[in-house]
Amino acid sequence: MKCEICSSEKLYNVIDLSHQPPSDAFLSEEQLGKSETFYPLNVFFCEDCKLVQLNYAVDPKVLFTDNYIYTSASNKPLLAHMKSLAERFVKDFNLTEKDLVIDIASNDGALLQEFAKQNVRILGVDPASVADIAIKNGIPTIKDFFNESLAETISSKYGKAKLITGLSLIPHAKELTSIIDGVKLLLEDSGVFLTESHYIVDMIEKLQYDAIYHEHLRYYSVTALVNLFNRFNMDVFHAERIPTHGGSIRILACNKGTYPISDSVKSLLNQEKQSNLNSRENFDNFRNRVNSNREHLKRMLNDIKSKGHRIVGIGAPAKGTTLLNFCKIDSSILDYLVETNELKIGKYSPGMHIKIVEESRLVDEQPEYALLLPWNIKDDIIPKLRQKGYNGKIIVPNPEPHIVGD
Repeated sequence: MKCEICSSEKLYNVIDLSHQPPSDAFLSEEQLGKSETFYPLNVFFCEDCKLVQLNYAVDPKVLFTDNYIYTSASNKPLLAHMKSLAERFVKDFNLTEKDLVIDIASNDGALLQEFAKQNVRILGVDPASVADIAIKNGIPTIKDFFNESLAETISSKYGKAKLITGLSLIPHAKELTSIIDGVKLLLEDSGVFLTESHYIVDMIEKLQYDAIYHEHLRYYSVTALVNLFNRFNMDVFHAERIPTHGGSIRILACNKGTYPISDSVKSLLNQEKQSNLNSRENFDNFRNRVNSNREHLKRMLNDIKSKGHRIVGIGAPAKGTTLLNFCKIDSSILDYLVETNELKIGKYSPGMHIKIVEESRLVDEQPEYALLLPWNIKDDIIPKLRQKGYNGKIIVPNPEPHIVGD
């Protein structure tokens, strides 16, 4: 195996989460009797360019077409994040109605809707079926995979972009080289590329191993991002930690020399170096903590069940697929999962085959315990569930399993 970016063979195994189904491959009742395809979920660290990456890439057509049912609109904190992002960067870069903003991996068009409110030209690109929602809502969207070839087509038809966004693009995209080449082609001379990713520092500190799934091919430090964009003659000129998805990194990149590199980049690079982030010892410790967490959580759930209590799951996020399959938590432990996303209700979770039902069941039936799968946004979810009337105890699995309301 070689590093995807720099082709180095100096790869260190961070953690093996075994074979898992695609995280959003929810099943209908008719599909339960059919075999599922499980793929390796094994994470490696490149000791040369510092990129953390999966060793196996599932065909994007399996992950991001008809089966992909995650929508930005289902994540309320993310919508607020998108609103503030659009307002801030329209102001910071003096965008006007003449300027084009392109969002790659635009999903249901939620971010572009916010840019549209700021009176700039917008265009989305996304291959998944959720792009139909954006199109229906009047957001101009090209339903296709972004690459250098499509960038040439867009440039001919729409012109160059002052700002290109791709909030989860560089962790997800399989053909990363073609994508960044396409971004360079589409940017105006003074244009900016904005992208966000899970921050490996937060993943390790908060034990977010469940953020690892097949859609996320890569996990970034600022060091890895600087090394990546240098290969394309681009500068990372701004970097900041943001709370999205339990801890992410936002960077701004430009053609080399366009903007001065801010102290924010230098500061985070120094912090990563001082903390010994990119070391085997650090990743070994992470792996050991993950394995310990799994055993602790399973003991807790089995103890609750042995006392005759009911446990259900809150949410069916992609990260929940990783956690449930890695910990082998199935319908013998969780009676069902509750959801607000209508596209998931009535289906069954990948791998563990737990039925997904309306969130109202949680309030109506009042099960004694509920395992919170989107635990990274617990501060938003738990108060809302209490307000809706759920009085049971809530199990938060990470970074250390604990019970809220005990």
